[in-house]
Amino acid sequence: MSLARSFVGTSVLVASAAATITLASGSAAAEPQGCALDRGLTSATAHCDGDGAYILEVDCFGLNLAGGSPVFGAYPKSVTGFAGAARPSRDCMMPLVLGQIGIATDVRITQFPTRPGLPPNAYEYDPGRR
Repeated sequence: MSLARSFVGTSVLVASAAATITLASGSAAAEPQGCALDRGLTSATAHCDGDGAYILEVDCFGLNLAGGSPVFGAYPKSVTGFAGAARPSRDCMMPLVLGQIGIATDVRITQFPTRPGLPPNAYEYDPGRR
């Protein structure tokens, strides 16, 4: 009984240590570093150093005739950026192209989208999403 108990106890310790090391190591995916936002009244631009991709999300409020959102109210816009490459931007004021006249109420850089998906006609072309 004593040998079985020590074997089980040792097995539990080894499994716990392996689980702790696995959880503490995190993911091996490259992440952008040193991100900076340049925010204006109606738009935002982002830039990150390092490696990997990131998403610039802009929450807008105003008139939106592009579809996928209420005609007047809040509407999200986003674009995928790649660290070290060009600076992606989104503008809430695009009256002639998308029928949008609004202001930027919130801006953020994320690794994963935080807003629901929209129909294809609801936002501009984004080369990082398929």
